Amino acid sequence: MNLEDALLLHFELKLELRTAMLEGRQLDAAQIGDCCGCELGRWLHGEGMLNCGHNSVFVQLVDNHRAFHLEAARVAELINQGQFDAAREALAVGPSRYSQLSSAVGSGIAELRKRLFQQFSG
Repeated sequence: MNLEDALLLHFELKLELRTAMLEGRQLDAAQIGDCCGCELGRWLHGEGMLNCGHNSVFVQLVDNHRAFHLEAARVAELINQGQFDAAREALAVGPSRYSQLSSAVGSGIAELRKRLFQQFSG
């Protein structure tokens, strides 16, 4: 699994949310909220769990990834309900929960990659 590609797809979700807001398009909040519906989630709950489930960084990444998807689904629901100001606020860089969880997933992936590299190169 290419963790960098998975990270890019998660960053693209924010673009999708913003685009849907601008276009007034409905989103499938249930699908967005499914943490096993993306490539990273399938890896985390499958092969990753088998190979890395003992690693504390991995466990935290799984938790943050799940929370990220739930928050993204909450934002999608705001968009679906036409609550665009609330959705914009929920996507704000810095203080928003979405932004914090997105950063946590990104840093978790980076830390996991670093630990796996050390494990397999040492």
